Amino acid sequence: MIGIFDGDYASMTFGHADPAKGKAYDDAIISGVVTSPRVMRQMPRLLQAAGLQLVVSFPYILAEVGKADLWAPAIESFRRLVPKSSVITEQDANAWAESLRIDSVAGVFFGASNYYGYVARRP
Repeated sequence: MIGIFDGDYASMTFGHADPAKGKAYDDAIISGVVTSPRVMRQMPRLLQAAGLQLVVSFPYILAEVGKADLWAPAIESFRRLVPKSSVITEQDANAWAESLRIDSVAGVFFGASNYYGYVARRP
C-alpha cells in the first residue's frame, strides 16, 4: 500500500481587487514556487503506469474567506521566494503580499487551493 497527499497547485488562487492582475499574480506565484503544479491531476495515470491500483482518493479544498490565518505564513514565504525565481520583481511580490494583508484586515481576503490524497496498492 502507498499513500500520497499533495496539492493541485495549479488550482491555487488568491482574490485581488483587479481580477486580471490577481490572475497574473496567481500564475507568477505558481510558476515561481511549484515544479509540477498539475501532478496530482496526473496521479491516477501515474499510479496505473507504476502497476498500482487506485484504492481510494480523498479530495480536500483549503479555502479561507475573510481573514488569512492559515494562508498568512504561505503568503509570506511566497513573497520572499518568488522574486528569486525571476518571475516577478521583489517590488511586485511585496505589493501582492501587502494587498492580501490589507484584504485580510478588511475582512475581504480570499485564498484557496485543492489537495488530494490517494491510496494505491499492487493488485
